[in-house]
Amino acid sequence: MTGAIELAGVTKTFGRIEALAPVDLVVEPGEIVTVLGPSGSGKTTLLRIVGGLDEPTAGTVTVAGASPHIARSAKRIGFVPQSPALLPWRTVAANARLLLDVNRSRPTAGPDPVDLLAEVGLAPFADAYPHELSGGMQQRVALVRAMALGAPLLLMDEPFAALDEITRTDMRHLLARLCEPLATTVLFVTHSIAESVFISDRVVVLSARPGRIVGVESVDLARPRHPSLEDDPAFFAVETRLRALLHEGAGR
Repeated sequence: MTGAIELAGVTKTFGRIEALAPVDLVVEPGEIVTVLGPSGSGKTTLLRIVGGLDEPTAGTVTVAGASPHIARSAKRIGFVPQSPALLPWRTVAANARLLLDVNRSRPTAGPDPVDLLAEVGLAPFADAYPHELSGGMQQRVALVRAMALGAPLLLMDEPFAALDEITRTDMRHLLARLCEPLATTVLFVTHSIAESVFISDRVVVLSARPGRIVGVESVDLARPRHPSLEDDPAFFAVETRLRALLHEGAGR
């Protein structure tokens, strides 16, 4: 079976700076994989290469057997960026359906954005504007916007990094709940060990620049994942192994 994402010998340099050492990785359809690493390890660069926004210096990348550019043009890739990037003149409901409005000629198998807004607790704010929302609420709209497209692959670039700890915890619980029944493939970038453990099937740990894979940790914790899981000794055990890999990658 063709992997949802396949990277073989992928490197990236910017002038004299080597951002990524050769990276080999296969993400299976329906798998949630987190890329964890220190600042400057090439996590976002790797995500942009998978999404067809940057070209690798060497190596090959395929998304469901095609190039990232083909997958992106076919609307098979959804993005959730670090910033919600909502349009201030559109309401919450209009921002949620933005990608559907832009791609009217393309059929979508995604969930109804109205249903998704209700699922994330924003139905009462459908007619509100972005400036009337908190940061966490804005990020929920960005998540709905991406998921409503119905793309089989969701790329998420530290989408909760700017949120306070309580809201960030709530958002990772929400993401896990939304993704589990949809069999969406997710590649998620984060600095947070707890975040990576809670949402992931596997966690890929990158070293300091140039980013290389120092380890891949399977997260064999039952789904669906309840918030109480974060108090489980098994959860702490995975966190401990990931922390050791991060220290190894940082050369400490």
